[in-house]
Amino acid sequence: MGFTTPDKPVDVAALFPELAGLTRTAVRLYPRRGETTAQESSLGGPLLWPANEPWPVCGDDDHMADAGVPVPVVAAPLVSVAQFYSRDVPELPFPEGTDVCQVLWCPRGHEPYYTPRFRVLWRDSASVAEVAVAPEPDREHSDVDFLPNPCRIAPERVVEYPQLRELPSDGLRERIVAWEREQKWDYSEHLSAAPGTKVGGWMEWIQDPFRPDCARGHRMTPLLTVSDSEISGWETWMPMEVVSRIAFHKEVRFGLANGGTGRTWLGPDQELDPAVAGISGSRVVPESVVEVPVPDFSALPDELGVEFGGGNLYVFVCPTCPERPIEVEYQR
Repeated sequence: MGFTTPDKPVDVAALFPELAGLTRTAVRLYPRRGETTAQESSLGGPLLWPANEPWPVCGDDDHMADAGVPVPVVAAPLVSVAQFYSRDVPELPFPEGTDVCQVLWCPRGHEPYYTPRFRVLWRDSASVAEVAVAPEPDREHSDVDFLPNPCRIAPERVVEYPQLRELPSDGLRERIVAWEREQKWDYSEHLSAAPGTKVGGWMEWIQDPFRPDCARGHRMTPLLTVSDSEISGWETWMPMEVVSRIAFHKEVRFGLANGGTGRTWLGPDQELDPAVAGISGSRVVPESVVEVPVPDFSALPDELGVEFGGGNLYVFVCPTCPERPIEVEYQR
């Protein structure tokens, strides 16, 4: 099944021409549970791993138990996070002679943020004669929130712009902020960078931007964002195929006779009666009532099955160095 991001309600590059030169293409992945093979691109699925190559393990002693206490060293196997063939995601910086990108992590919390530790490999699929079967995860010594479910992907290309904090000039930021005051749209949330798990593009930052350089001083570029949510800025980013089948309820906002405001949530067929509604004895002003449809996010399935406390893990790669070093940032 494919997914389609709706057209944006506003052409921000027409309003702010400087943005036209800042576009990047992101590949939204839309993980959905399903069996895959080592010959397919996937998230959390089997990897095209040579049978004659040892499976990587993590024996580092800087991983932490839930209470923040170091646990004994255990050489736990890394687990599959992603596999991308160049035929499906050609946007990745594949080194010459390779056509497969594999992302693994240690499914335990490592210092300093109690997050997984990544490893990224690049392969030539034609060189793999016999495929290994991945070892079972060490569930006893793993964090269950870091064990991805096998998922199919449905790559979709979208054009993105940098969030407000990454714009190149204060003047452009100030103009966009002034424009936002007259709009229902938030530039960073609704019109710039897509939420969810994706390849490349601009980052959907939760905190301040992180712009790493490799050890040789080259600016690194986004490789992969792994997210535990796809619902940020849903009005413009939720794919039409999901909107058409998800249940909605209503957020009802209203003003009060005493000058205050309030809100409540109703089912899709319910209506607010201003004559009987109110807060602390102050009645609702009928002409102030505004209804806003809101998806029932609890009905959205948890597909990839990873949890970072409402955060994102960002993987950066140096496209210049032949060994493709990576850096990882976590934000929540």
